[in-house]
Amino acid sequence: MSNTPVELRNGIWYKREDLYRIDPPGVNGSKLRACQHLIGRAAERGDVMTVVSAQSVLSPQAAMAATVARQFDLECEIIVGATTPEKAVRHQSIAIAVEQGATVSSVSVAYNTFLQSKGREAALQPGKWLLPYGITTPSEAGSEEIEAFLAVGGAETANLPDEVETLVLPFGSANTATGVLYGLFDNRPTALRDIYLMEIGPSRRAWSEDRLQAVGRYMSDLPDLNVHFITLHDVWASYGDRMPETLDDIVFHPTYEGKIVRYLNMVSPEWWTRRDGTTCFWIVGGPIG
Repeated sequence: MSNTPVELRNGIWYKREDLYRIDPPGVNGSKLRACQHLIGRAAERGDVMTVVSAQSVLSPQAAMAATVARQFDLECEIIVGATTPEKAVRHQSIAIAVEQGATVSSVSVAYNTFLQSKGREAALQPGKWLLPYGITTPSEAGSEEIEAFLAVGGAETANLPDEVETLVLPFGSANTATGVLYGLFDNRPTALRDIYLMEIGPSRRAWSEDRLQAVGRYMSDLPDLNVHFITLHDVWASYGDRMPETLDDIVFHPTYEGKIVRYLNMVSPEWWTRRDGTTCFWIVGGPIG
């Protein structure tokens, strides 16, 4: 599998994970690659016939789960909360899941902890397997499983240009960013000195650090590399806020990169405005469609 491109546009490098996609239905990004990895490993077991996914009607996880399950000739069961299947299908991700052959069931409460408990219950049935929420390895995963997952995203660092001094990464679920950090141990651009992790959701710093340490990788082992956290969540914007943005002819996801681009354009840090080919912005994914 070849790396997604890194494009230089108006003096900024863009890592185009949004170009990793399945058309139709247009699911894309590093989460799609992670979903393929996790469902692929489940399919290899030979006893899984149905992928179960529990999430909000607004989450792209439903669309990805159903699309990838279909790739592996598996069934897919989508669980949503506080709605009905007939109403849920009005939302894009659920509609795509149904188009890809998924069945939809609903439970009485939409809180994620409740949804995940119902997902675990459903996955106890023979032949069913639960796709972890957030499309990641489960909390009880061992070091081999964690490292295999991190290596999927980490491989995408291989084509970062050596002249990149500053790398900017969304830090929501932190799965992609942790994979990138893992990959930098093997594929660090020569000039890279600063990484800015843009926290667009509740802090995942400790989780990310634990994942890396579980496979024997410590940021202190990367000399002269400064990791900075910029917190946007509940300081500048809430996680659910949508901020459509287009820059350098790229349409950004309004909940993730769009929010970050708007913030950076507002505060105008020097490494963002100089546009001399030394900053790289990692696009985790784009809008579905």
